[in-house]
Amino acid sequence: MKSSTRTAALVTGAVAVLLAPVAALRAWSDPPDPRISVGAAAPATLLPGDVRDPTGRMIANAVWTGLVSYDAETGAPVHAAAESITSPDRRVWTIRLRPGATFSDGTPVTSRSFTGAWTAALREGWAGAGLLTGVAHVSESGLKVEDDRTFQVTLGRPLSGFPALLGDPAFFPMPEHVLRSRAWAAYARTPVGNGPFQMASRNGREIVLRPRKGGRPVVVRIMPDARAQYAAAEGGDLDVATRVPPDRHESMEADFGDRHRAVPGRGMTHLALPEWVKRLASPTVRHALSMAIDRSAVTEGPLGHQYSPADALVPPGIRPGHREGQCRLCVHDAKAAVAALADAGGLRGPLNLWYEANRGDDAWVRTVAAQLREELRLDARPRPVADLRKALADRAVDGPFVVHATAAYPAPVAALAPLLDAGTGYGDDYATGLVAQAQRAATPDEGVVPARLAESAMLRDMPLVPLWSRHDHLVWSDRVRGVTADAFTGLRLADLSFGE
Repeated sequence: MKSSTRTAALVTGAVAVLLAPVAALRAWSDPPDPRISVGAAAPATLLPGDVRDPTGRMIANAVWTGLVSYDAETGAPVHAAAESITSPDRRVWTIRLRPGATFSDGTPVTSRSFTGAWTAALREGWAGAGLLTGVAHVSESGLKVEDDRTFQVTLGRPLSGFPALLGDPAFFPMPEHVLRSRAWAAYARTPVGNGPFQMASRNGREIVLRPRKGGRPVVVRIMPDARAQYAAAEGGDLDVATRVPPDRHESMEADFGDRHRAVPGRGMTHLALPEWVKRLASPTVRHALSMAIDRSAVTEGPLGHQYSPADALVPPGIRPGHREGQCRLCVHDAKAAVAALADAGGLRGPLNLWYEANRGDDAWVRTVAAQLREELRLDARPRPVADLRKALADRAVDGPFVVHATAAYPAPVAALAPLLDAGTGYGDDYATGLVAQAQRAATPDEGVVPARLAESAMLRDMPLVPLWSRHDHLVWSDRVRGVTADAFTGLRLADLSFGE
């Protein structure tokens, strides 16, 4: 080695040796990250009227405050941005806002902030328009501003659950200048809301939220991979993971102690029976199909521990008025299934299981088909189609078909009503009448009893076989506190803190 090269190497080595203790001292003395970190997939959008995924919902509920929020203990709606929500007939609703509310840019929250945002969702056809028109039956002509703090909403038909629906991001407000400019894409990138947090920065790796009135910032790290989230939380590099890989489901307690939680969902998957297929019309045949399905084997197998076997038509994330164990025929019982099918005279010929292609249902449908072949000796065949809705409309569907249904608000009737519109052709007057009675009840509490009676009637007739409901998983580090979540809000970022 040349002398000059050797000298340079010695100097470089000496500098490295001198700097190593300095770097170590700096690392030791640097304070830990003061932000609370949460791992999540990237949100599809943060435009409130178009939010349609768990991450978007979680962030939206931190950046905005809706007219109502949901009680962390009971799941019941409570007034938030609204001071009052009243109606003489459950059809015409008057909403009065709390005084003094502002968006994070300092502009006032007014009646127009809400009615203008809802009108935009309707005109632009955002995801929230389905709730406005399909559930609430609201049109533009039904929105009337009375003053800066008061507006009136006229529904197409009475709905006692309308106030509970107003906690969805579809009903969140937008500032007047955004409504005027209609710069939706720019607003979705850096939204301005009226909630406890405001967006401080955003890039492809993280979204930083800063509290408006004290508290710790929250950084949502974009980590779509469940395994990476889990490992980061386990290693102390992430405070809360919102996803758990299937192969770590059984080890959560060993890895995190009591720092893990399953969050029951508000959506369910069903196997629906078309009324026009006569050989499937007998409730006894439907009961046999239900009892032949081993739901636990599917949820623990191809569904990777991300779902819970159904024991009712109402998913467990609907806490107000929910009852467990209503579907006794959802319990796997091969002998009873065989006996029931024999009593019904059997079921001959192919049994096609229809489902929408490219929705991620292939693996579990194959498993259910295999179970029906094994348990009942049926010729069950998966039948994917590009457009299931069209196949139903054309009456091409000749066997059970997959239905994914989601409750729009926390009430039992909100889970049952979509099932009557699932395309089965089911129209029992007793059951449908009870659902209508629950929807127009004087109060949500008064709607619980008719909804429960409707659920019992539908489980008897079984136009849809309930299969399972999705749930979310949370695991968190030992330095974080206040981890709460529910099916409608997701992880409550405003409740998070450090154990100080």
